[in-house]
Amino acid sequence: MIGESYLEIGLVSFITSFVFGLGGLGSAVALIPILVFLGIPFSIARPAGLFTNFVSTFSATLHNLKKGVVDFKLALPVAITAILAAPLGAYFSHFVSEKVVGIAFTLFLFFAGTMIYIPKKELFKEESSITLPILTGLVAGFISGFLGVGGGGLISPILIVAGFNPKKVATVTAFAVSLSSFTGFLTYLKMGSVDWSITLLAAFPAGIAGYLAAFIGHKYLKPQYLKKILGVIFFLLGIKFLMKFV
Repeated sequence: MIGESYLEIGLVSFITSFVFGLGGLGSAVALIPILVFLGIPFSIARPAGLFTNFVSTFSATLHNLKKGVVDFKLALPVAITAILAAPLGAYFSHFVSEKVVGIAFTLFLFFAGTMIYIPKKELFKEESSITLPILTGLVAGFISGFLGVGGGGLISPILIVAGFNPKKVATVTAFAVSLSSFTGFLTYLKMGSVDWSITLLAAFPAGIAGYLAAFIGHKYLKPQYLKKILGVIFFLLGIKFLMKFV
């Protein structure tokens, strides 16, 4: 029975990490509730999900760095400001209704997903001023800290709506999420709430899945197709948060 549970955890981690990894996103938002459904206590599932996020997106980032496709002028401002803004969001979560911010976030995800499927000429933006990535990181970091979720679910749709190439968005998101997930995991590690047997069991297949997703996304998927995959992911995230906040 235990062996079957371990197999289920590994399989679920691989599938969710691969699907979300195609868009440069971590899978914790889907993996954590599935782990809880499989009988893992939430206090154990949450750090396991964060570490899995880190491993899958870091693995994808290693592939992207090897191929030289990470735009650091876009990625660094997003990642740094997101990390700085996350504690601020966590602080303000004590004073503002989580439901209000959660519903606003949900509506934005549905908006971003809808915008992807509105027919229009595809002219992807390759450059921007420093203002957009800084604002993207601040907003994503603040809301991720406020809601206790990964920032990738906001970084990716903001940059997509702004008109960036989905392949570039995937690499930037993976880079930023790997850093934010690792810093979040360290907090749980310090509190001593990490079950390494469950965490590593979920993380190992996620590392393979993340690298494989980055390879397939970069080499075989056209930007238009990757953008549509991201649209589906935004809708799935929106449904998940709709169930939580409405």
